[in-house]
Parts: sequence; structure tokens; C-alpha cells
Amino acid sequence: MKLATLLFFALALPSLAQKPSQPTVKVDTVYFTQKVQPILEKRCVGCHGAETQLSHFDLRSRESTLKGGTRGAALVPGNAAKSLMHILLTGSRAPLMPPSGKLPASELATLKTWIDGGAPWGVTTSLASRQKQTWWSFQPIKAPFPAKNERLGEGLGRGIDTFITAKLKENNLSLSPPAPRRVLIRRVYADLWGLPPAPEDVEAFVRDTDPRAYEKLIERLLASPRYGERWGRHWLDLARYADSGGFEGDKDRPLMYRYRDWVIDAFNKDLPYDEFIRLQIAGDELKPSDPSALIATGYLACGPQDIVENNVRTRANELDDLVATTGSVVLGLTIGCARCHDHKYDPVKMTDYYRLAAIFAPTERREVDVPGGKALAVTDKAPTFGPSFLLRRGDAYQPDKEIKPGFVCSLPGGAIEVGPSAAGAKTTGRRAALAKWLTSKENPLTARVLVNRVWQHHFGRGLVATTSNFGLNGELPSHPELLDTLAQQFMASGWSIKALHRTMLLSQTYQQASDIRPAALKTDPLNKLFWRMPVRRLEGEAVRDSLLSVAGTLNLEVGGPAVYPPVDSSLRADTFQGLNWPNEAEDSPKTWRRSVYVKVKRSLLLPQLEVFDCPEITYTVAQRNVTTTPLQALTLLNDPLILRQAALFAERLQRERPGDTWAQVDRAYRLCFGRSPSPRERQLSLSFLKTRSLAELCHTLVNLNEFVYVP
Repeated sequence: MKLATLLFFALALPSLAQKPSQPTVKVDTVYFTQKVQPILEKRCVGCHGAETQLSHFDLRSRESTLKGGTRGAALVPGNAAKSLMHILLTGSRAPLMPPSGKLPASELATLKTWIDGGAPWGVTTSLASRQKQTWWSFQPIKAPFPAKNERLGEGLGRGIDTFITAKLKENNLSLSPPAPRRVLIRRVYADLWGLPPAPEDVEAFVRDTDPRAYEKLIERLLASPRYGERWGRHWLDLARYADSGGFEGDKDRPLMYRYRDWVIDAFNKDLPYDEFIRLQIAGDELKPSDPSALIATGYLACGPQDIVENNVRTRANELDDLVATTGSVVLGLTIGCARCHDHKYDPVKMTDYYRLAAIFAPTERREVDVPGGKALAVTDKAPTFGPSFLLRRGDAYQPDKEIKPGFVCSLPGGAIEVGPSAAGAKTTGRRAALAKWLTSKENPLTARVLVNRVWQHHFGRGLVATTSNFGLNGELPSHPELLDTLAQQFMASGWSIKALHRTMLLSQTYQQASDIRPAALKTDPLNKLFWRMPVRRLEGEAVRDSLLSVAGTLNLEVGGPAVYPPVDSSLRADTFQGLNWPNEAEDSPKTWRRSVYVKVKRSLLLPQLEVFDCPEITYTVAQRNVTTTPLQALTLLNDPLILRQAALFAERLQRERPGDTWAQVDRAYRLCFGRSPSPRERQLSLSFLKTRSLAELCHTLVNLNEFVYVP
């Protein structure tokens, strides 16, 4: 009997092992629509959908998925282990799907649960409609405001906390405790100014018992020219700003700085964002008699320009830069992908791409007279322009059918064609029409994209992590209702970016501490739910500016032509046209200005900025990389400019606290970190100074993580 029993279990075990585990969640059409469908749309339908069906596999309906392709049926409902789709997605058998790389474990688990649960399909039997036309970002902005006493607006920020805490509660999480005031003031200075607060400002804020002390601090920071310099730099990354043209020649553009100054001034004046966009796209057409509006079109002139090979292909590439940059920056869509074929993922056809290219086709760079001299601007060559053509495979030498200027047909108002210019006009009027369409309140993307960019800079990651890609290949929003509420409020405020800052900075979500909580870290390791404030490293410009600030040498002159800090001669010699960086460049107050005013030469970036991930300004940059490399430490340790600033820092301490070593140490810590040294730090610093100089101590402090990272 025992032997028979053993044989029974031995024979039964294989079948028992293959029996799929029963899902612990309800798997129905709602589960498919909310959980599964977005994964299929983002990861799979691009190769197995309407335009492309690799391996003759169509994933747009349950019937076609069950039928499968050349490899056979993709699904065995109720058994993921036997389903070809699951087998290939997990890499259990070649080829791995998708070819771009294995899906995240969370997505694989969702698909397994769905298949084991019977693979139900949604009410709609096809993914075709949702695949492009009904993707979330293409829908009108619908904002479910929080309760009346917690609505967004008036800079209160409580509505943000309503959305954030609700999502945290769903995951058994909560906000972190409030950050200490010394941390908070340093954080908000870094965000709005890119500089450390003066010790006197820190102490005043810590002691201020006024309930509105923090709100008043924000208003003071927003009212300073330092704010525009900080946030103008963020926009210049998007606008691919540089003071030279790039490519082999990398010819200097000595007048480009006027656009840089216009951007900084626009942020300081809180120019409404819709107007900010319209002037950069078509300032010459919308306000032809306004010199400032002409300067704003420098946005169109910022891109790289190949002067070595000036032909129709070069011009096609320049137009591609304008279409791709504007689509990415303003709409958050990778429109440039449609140059050679219809967009693989988004509802952007090849004809849409060339409709937009036709908008920019009449433009040319031109020096224009403005108060105080000249500026580099963009305007149309004439009020009329010849026909534009779709290019087969994107090749400038293979023109196809004629294309009329217009917008993206799948977006509201995008199907219209732009007509000829009005009688007596000096330009075609095409860009003016585009500018108005981009900033229409019916456009579902423009406000969402900007709100998300501001959120990214304040909170470390966007509500949509892919800040320049709101399409099907981008990330889904972590808090879609919050994003739409902020976008709606943003437009209602008159497109005020400063009002947006107030709303975000006054939230408890922003004011919380950055300390790690192990249980929360385990639940949400990437902090997608914002249960803490992230510790962020300063960008290269902010590191350099902070060093000049604590040394007391920062020159706060505003605007003007780019300055040239010294660059090692070997770097200049190794760079084409590198000698355009003057040999006599001074290490003096003349060049100790904020880094936004430093020359941006595409082939020769300032090494102190480049080592801290200052991007190569060839394309628009939505979010800078943050790397940790030996070169960063070596630069802070050995760069002659940094060594000199450390010495000047020491001289400042000796002037301000003469003859008192302990007071000098305390002052150094307060300048660098907004706090006094701990007893242990005090002991170590005083011991250090028995054998080493004050300049060496200053050099040590600016090399600490606490100097370049903000909690």
C-alpha cells in the first residue's frame, strides 16, 4: 500500500507542478483595461498592431491573440506557463520579447496574473482605438478638484497633499515628517536660486515665529534676479542654447546672448507661459515692432548649424531640429520620429511631420537691430513661400507629394491647414498660427508638459517620469488627477509659473524630510509615490556658483556678453576652433559671474561644468544625467580655479572673524552647510588647523558630499 501511494504521488507531482496558481486579485475586464491594456499598448502593439505585425502576429483583439502568428497561439487562457506570450516575455525561450529588453518584474507579474485568470479582454475587442486616439495625454484636461477647503490655488498647496497622501494611503504609506528649518531653507534656495543661503538668512528664518515666514521667504526668492538666472538655465537646456553653431566649424555666435538674457528676464517678470511660447515661435510675426519679441525668436536660432555642407540636406536637418525640438519641448511628443514614416507609437503621421516642417520652411537666421546693438533673430524670407514636399524616407533628395503647412491632425484643432499670409504682410504668418495652436487651452499637452517639468525640478522626478515623452512609449503618470488639476490651475492663473512654484513649494509634500524609512523604501524604492523628498546633487553650474558664493567672490552682474573663464591650453589646442577661447581669459571678478553667463561653446564646454554632467547642447535636454565619477572628485581636489577660490574663501573668513580660529571654523560651516559643526567636526577641524592652513580646511569642506548635495 505504501509503495502504491508513493507511486501515485510520484506520477501526480508533474501535473500538480504545472497547475497554475490561482490569482489572488479579481481578474476581469476592468483588470484588463486598467492594468493589462496599458502594458500591451506601450510594450507590444508597436510591433504587433495596426501598422506593423511582425511574425504575422496581431495583438489588437483577443481573437487574433489566441490565433497567434507564425509561432502559433500566443495565449493559453488560464495557464501562463504554457502561453507562448509569457514564455517569450520572461526569456524562458528565445527570442526574448520585446527585443529592447526584458519587461520590469511588476509588468510580468501583471500579465501572468491576467493569463492565469483566464485572459479576459475589455469591453472593446480591439486595442486599435485606445492604442493612439484615446491615450491619456491626448484627452482633454479633466481635473477633479479636491474638497472645497483644500482646493489648489492662492499658493496654499494643500490640494497637492490631498492627492499625494491618498495614493500613499492606498499603499500603507505616509508622508515623512517635516524637514528641519535649516534643511528647508537650504532646499528652497537651491531650487529657486541655485545658491546657498547666507548664514544670517538661515538664522533669521529659524528664529522667525511668523506663521507666514516660509511663504514670505518664497516670495523674496521669487522676486530676486537670481530666480530668473536659475530657472532660465533650465529652459536653455530645453532650447538647446549655445554660443556657437557646433559641427566641425563650431562658429561662434557672439549675439546669441541676447536670447539668453531675454529668457532670464522673462522668468523674472513671470511672463505668462503661453505668451512665452508664442513669442519664441513667432515674436516677429505677432509683435513685429517690438524688439524684445524679435530677440525671443532666438529660440529658433539656438540649434546646431552645419556651415561646412550648406545644401538641401543641411536645410532639411535644420527643419528637423525645429520640428523635433518644438514637439518635444512644448508638446512632450517625439514628433521627430515621424520624419521617415508614420510614428510607430503615437498618433503622429508622416504628413503631420511635414506639415510642421512647412511651417518653419520660410525661416532664416538674421541679424536685427535692437536697442543697444544687434541680436540674432529668425524671421521669414518673404510673405510667400514655394511649395513644401513630403520626403521619401526623410531624404531631402527624394521629394514626394506636396504638403500644405499645418499641425498634428490627431490633436484638437490640428487638422486645419494654414492659409496664405494676409495682404501687405511681411511674413507668411505660418508660425503665428502654430504659436496660437500650441498655446490654445484646448490643446491637452502644453500645460501638462510644463507643469510636469516644474514638478520634476522641485521633486526630483516628474509625475510623468519621461518629461519630454507623453506618448505611448513614455511612462504613465503616477498621479494623473494631480497632474490635470495642476495643469487646469496653471492655465486659470494666467499661465503663471511663479504661481505654480508657490503651489508646489507650500505643500507638505515638498516640505517633508528626506530621511530614509526602511519600510517605505521596501514598498516604494524609487519614491514614485513621493513619501520623502529626494536628496539631489547640484548641477555643475550650481556647484560652481555655490563655491563662488561661499568664497564671497560671486559677481552678481546681470546679463551681457558671455564671459570666458580660463581653460587649459591643451584643451583649446585639441578642439577645432578652440583657440577662439582667448588665451588671455582672466581668473578674476570679471569671470566670477554666475555660470549661466559663461560661454557655451559646443566643442569646448567649461571643464568644471562638463565634469558634473553639463550636457552637450546638440539636442534638447529634458533632464540632466547625474553620474558619480572619479573625475568629479579629482576636479574639486586639483583644479587651479577651485584651489584659488578655496584660498579666497579662507581670506574671507579671516576678514570676517579675525584672530578667532574657532569662529572661523564655525563661519565656514555655516556658509557651506547652513549649520554649525558638530562637536566631533569641531574637534577634527581644530586639530586639522594645527598642522594645515585655513585654505586647506576650506578646500576640504567644499569637497564634502554635503556641499554638492541638497537634502
